[in-house]
Formats: sequence, structure tokens, C-alpha cells
Amino acid sequence: MGVNGHRFPHTISYRLTDEDYLRIENELKGTNLTPHDWCREAVLERLHEDNGLPRSQRLIFNQLARTQYLVGLGFQLLAENKLSPDEWKKLRIYAKHNLKLISQKVMEDEPI
Repeated sequence: MGVNGHRFPHTISYRLTDEDYLRIENELKGTNLTPHDWCREAVLERLHEDNGLPRSQRLIFNQLARTQYLVGLGFQLLAENKLSPDEWKKLRIYAKHNLKLISQKVMEDEPI
């Protein structure tokens, strides 16, 4: 049996250049991960992501989605003269805690 009672019957291996391996080692500094563990987590993270974006692109996309949400609602509330400091704070907190929903709506091109 493997970790947590799961079986892992398949192995994938590949070769890396010295440069790529050093980049992985630098990425791992300060962690308790091995290069093998880090690569496995990277692959599984990519497989389990709905939008298929690499982590770096997903971070940028999420920030753009949150910005789009805040700018759109902020201007709408300003135009309606309904934007107060408390309302803006609520919007920012909502955007921070509901980023996944906001990003999904942007991917679906639906109004938030």
C-alpha cells in the first residue's frame, strides 16, 4: 500500500539537463520536498486544475479577474453615487474570499 492506503502502480521518469535540475533544486530551497515530490505535485496540480493554466499564468489570470470585478463594480457604484468606504471594503473582502468563483465567471464570460 502507498500513502493513505492508495496504490501507486505507475512510474513516470524522464531526464533533465543540468540547468533544469539546478532550477528545480533552487525552487526547492527552504522546503522539505525532493525533486521527485516537487515534479509529481506540479504534474498533479496541472491535471486537477479546471482551466489547465500553469500556476504562474493562473496567478496572473486570477489577479486580472479580481481587478476586473473590482473596477467594474467600483465604477458602477461611483456612477450611482453609492460607493462608500465601507461598501468598497466589503467588495474587496468579497473579491479576496471568492476569487475562484469570480475567475470561473470570467472564464465563462458571464456577468459577475
